[in-house]
Amino acid sequence: MKNLFKIINVILLIIIIFLIGFLVGKKYDFAFDENKDIVGLQYSNNEQKIRRLVSLIDNEYVNDVNSDSLVDDAINYMVGKLDPHSKYIDKSSIQQADEQLKGEFVGIGIKFRVLNDTIIVERTIPGTPNYGKLEFGDQLIAANNESLIGADNAKIEKLLKGKKGSEVNLSVIRDQKPISINVERSIVPIESVTGEHMLTKDIGYIKLVRFSENSAIEVHQALENLLDKGMKTLVFDLRGNPGGLMHIAEEIADEFLSKNELIVYTQDKQKRKKYIYATNKGLFEKGKIYVLIDENSASSSEIVTGAIQDYGRGIIVGRRSFGKGLVQREINLGDNTKVRLTVANYFTPSGRSIQKPFDKKTAKYSDDLYQRLKSGELYSKDSIKINKDLEYTAPSGKKVYGGGGIIPDEFVALDTSSLANWLYYNQDANYFNSFLFKKIYSIHDFFMFHNQSIYLKYFGAGIYRNEFLGVLGIKPNEFNPEYSSTIDNYIKASIAEDLYGSRAFYQVWIPEDEMIKRIFELEKNTK
Repeated sequence: MKNLFKIINVILLIIIIFLIGFLVGKKYDFAFDENKDIVGLQYSNNEQKIRRLVSLIDNEYVNDVNSDSLVDDAINYMVGKLDPHSKYIDKSSIQQADEQLKGEFVGIGIKFRVLNDTIIVERTIPGTPNYGKLEFGDQLIAANNESLIGADNAKIEKLLKGKKGSEVNLSVIRDQKPISINVERSIVPIESVTGEHMLTKDIGYIKLVRFSENSAIEVHQALENLLDKGMKTLVFDLRGNPGGLMHIAEEIADEFLSKNELIVYTQDKQKRKKYIYATNKGLFEKGKIYVLIDENSASSSEIVTGAIQDYGRGIIVGRRSFGKGLVQREINLGDNTKVRLTVANYFTPSGRSIQKPFDKKTAKYSDDLYQRLKSGELYSKDSIKINKDLEYTAPSGKKVYGGGGIIPDEFVALDTSSLANWLYYNQDANYFNSFLFKKIYSIHDFFMFHNQSIYLKYFGAGIYRNEFLGVLGIKPNEFNPEYSSTIDNYIKASIAEDLYGSRAFYQVWIPEDEMIKRIFELEKNTK
């Protein structure tokens, strides 16, 4: 009998522990963020109400409905009411979002263009297992016996991406002959440093397009390469860079700041502050720096730029930056969806927040670029509105301003009369480039196309100039020959991007860049 009571007591104890755990579990939970850190959750009555509603719809509502879609819509609506940068990432978007932050994906490692419903290989990515297996001009007909002809992006991605280490059998036409090639899926890097070369014997150039997991390593390597070539002055191009991982911005800023200099600090909902300081690991703590920014440089770009400006470490060149001073944390919701939630504000070393004003009606917020155009700010520095109430004294002694982006030290207007700007920013650029791709594809065995250094040094794009002018709708006899070099450089740069990638593009095109020209003027005036 005693044993029976012991067994009953043990069973009751287990039931009580289970019930306590169940009740606690209904109120408390945890999730993981992008760094695999635990995020504590405490459920409110509102959460219980939503849970009950979804259960009632699933089990009691008279018609069949997709409750997953309803929940996605509801979450999108709620998150959209918070601020312009909090965002719900649903299952269909999660892979692309992860790839951008990680700076890599699993695939066969090729760049391609679709021409007449056929995939044409531009190049294979160096460092991947398939480098050299596929050549410029190869036509991809099928993958594992499934046709690629006329395939949309979703089907192409499904057939070419996959599990790391798996193989794909490609049916290829090369020089009008069918061949079969086995390729291996592997990790393919998404470059964030898309420009790296010497502008002069002393001035180096790095272009960074995002702050992903590998960006600090890429910037560090680029700095090493340029220093080995004799770089004394760096042009760090952050134009169009929308940001990314904050800790990567901190690592990159550390390359330029001295030990114990404040890079940035944050403040969360509970008014807790976190300070990030530079270490003694920087590769370029003493050299001269120019940072290029524009109206699309945001977030992590502004963290780096703000720190460099506040300490007087470099000269900021360009136009007022975007103005994003909020910190997001990407948290897994447990069903392969995530929320990118604003959890703090960040401040530059001077104490300024560069977050531009916003309210719950985010249309006004997203309309900011139009307002800058309308006010003339992109064309004149005098049109930039400064809030004198948000004036700060930076560690360098310079007066800086919060409340809406970083104002450059050297303003460079958006020159709408510039042919170079018109070509570079034109919305029809894809049409122009398709024409050029067709031209080089028709003679893809031309020897210069197979050697980057020879191409960059010797190729003369003038042979395509008149045809290209025709695409632009300009008759050769109406063309001002003064602009010949600009047209030729655009043609050469565009072809270089197809053949060798974006770094080759910038190597050719940068001399046409208005901000680079301003830097050369500044350098000339300081000598």
